Amino acid sequence: STRRRGLGGRRSSPSGRPLVGPPVSPSAMAQARAGVYFCRQAARCVAPMPGGENGQHVFMVGTCALQQRNELHIVEFSEDTAEVVCRQALSHPEEVWLLNVSPQDSRQVLTYSSGKSAPALRLWRVPEASSGETSLQEICDVAGEDAQLATVKSALWDPHREGNLVVADSEALHVFEGGAAGGGKFQALSTVQVGQRCSGACLDPHHANQVSTVDDAHLKTWDLRSSKMAFKKDGVHLFGARDVDYNPNVPYQVLTTGEDATLRFWDLRKLDKSLRALSGGHHHWVIRARYNGHHDQLVLSCGTDSAVCLWRVGSVASA
Repeated sequence: STRRRGLGGRRSSPSGRPLVGPPVSPSAMAQARAGVYFCRQAARCVAPMPGGENGQHVFMVGTCALQQRNELHIVEFSEDTAEVVCRQALSHPEEVWLLNVSPQDSRQVLTYSSGKSAPALRLWRVPEASSGETSLQEICDVAGEDAQLATVKSALWDPHREGNLVVADSEALHVFEGGAAGGGKFQALSTVQVGQRCSGACLDPHHANQVSTVDDAHLKTWDLRSSKMAFKKDGVHLFGARDVDYNPNVPYQVLTTGEDATLRFWDLRKLDKSLRALSGGHHHWVIRARYNGHHDQLVLSCGTDSAVCLWRVGSVASA
C-alpha cells in the first residue's frame, strides 16, 4: 500500500479534520503549486529563517546521514513559481538532530548533533551567501564546562531576553545567557529538574519566565524564577505525550501531541478537560506540532507514520 507523505490535497473541514490526503498526480500538484526539494540525504529537522526580504520564505534544513557528510541547506520557496531553490549548502560535522535559527540574527543557528563524537549543542555563524564560503563558523559549545546536558529535546531562544536560551534535555530545563552577545560564550544560570523522560518544551510567548514541558503523560508549566511548578495535568495522552506548543495569539493556551495519534488543546488555567482533541490524520505517534505564527487556526503536525498534516482548528483560535 502507498503511505501518505508530505502535503497532499484533501479538502479542508471546519470540524478539525486534517487538510491533507493521499498522493496526487503531478498535474494536480502543479495546480496546487506545491514546491519540492530533495536534500540528497535523510533529513530530520527544518526551521524557518526570519528576516526574509520582500516576503521571501526561507528555511534551513539539517541532514542526518549516518557516517556520511552532513549539511545545512538554506532553501527559499517562491510563491510566484512554486519552486524551492537551495541558496546555500554548508558542511556540518555529524548528524543534525535539532536546529533553531536565532529570531534576532538569521545568521546564527543552534544545532544539536551526534554521531562518531560525543553529542553536542553548538552555536554557529552562517557565512554570507555572496562570500562563497561553504563552511559554518563555530561560535561556541553552549554547555561548555558549565553544565552537563543529557539528550537534548528542545533548544529555545528566549523571546523575552535577547540572546538567552532555555534548553530542555531528557531530565531538566537549563537556562543560559550570553552566546554571541556575550563574547561568544554562554553562561549557565539555573537548572530545573522536570522529570526523567522529558520529550519536549516550549517557552510562553506571552509571559516571561514561563515554560511548559511534557514527560511521560504529564503536561507541566514551570516558573523559571522560583524553579517551581505553576500548572500540571496528568494523563494528557494515552501512553505518553511527545510535544507541546503555545498558541502565539491566545495566552495560557497550548497544544500537546501524543503516542495515541492525537493532538489536544488545553487552557492551562482549566486543566480538568481539554478544549479540543483532533485525531484521524495520524495512525501512530504524533511527534511534533506547531501553530502557524500568524494564523493560529492552522496547525502543522508530523508523526512516526511518515505523515505531515495541516489542520484547521477555528474553534480554539483567536478569531
